[in-house]
Amino acid sequence: MLELAQGAYIRQVKPLLMVGNPGLGKTHLALGLALAACRQDYRVRFYNAAVLVNELVQAEDEHRVPKLLNGALRQQLIVLDELGFIPFSTTGAHLIFQFCSARYQRVSLIITTNLRCAAWTQVFGDERLTAAFLDRLTHKAHILEFSGAESYRFRERLQREREEGI
Repeated sequence: MLELAQGAYIRQVKPLLMVGNPGLGKTHLALGLALAACRQDYRVRFYNAAVLVNELVQAEDEHRVPKLLNGALRQQLIVLDELGFIPFSTTGAHLIFQFCSARYQRVSLIITTNLRCAAWTQVFGDERLTAAFLDRLTHKAHILEFSGAESYRFRERLQREREEGI
């Protein structure tokens, strides 16, 4: 974990894929790594996956996708949070693929997801596109699997209820 905090994956342009059920700390860890990268003077950008897809679709409607893609290339680390919570439209799936492909081996990427790779076709809606995306993503990736069934938020709520006598 120390290697991750020191940013070796950024210098080596290796993606991090964080997979696990909701509430297990993936976003928390991704934010911590992004903050550590900022403190080491890396250029970092955080996106929620659904919001990024909406931005990409809007950029396509306004004929400014290349500008958005070039702006992302100026980053050294991009965090793509919550991939898999919301399925993409066909256009959205192609645009997020284009976004990530253009960054392949040029910009480090952290992706958090609640889906195992085998289920990503549900999000992208196309087997070949999903396979191509996963091929690039997992090529040199560090894959961190978060195990557990119970969310930290759920456990915290139960603890609060116990303390309040509810």
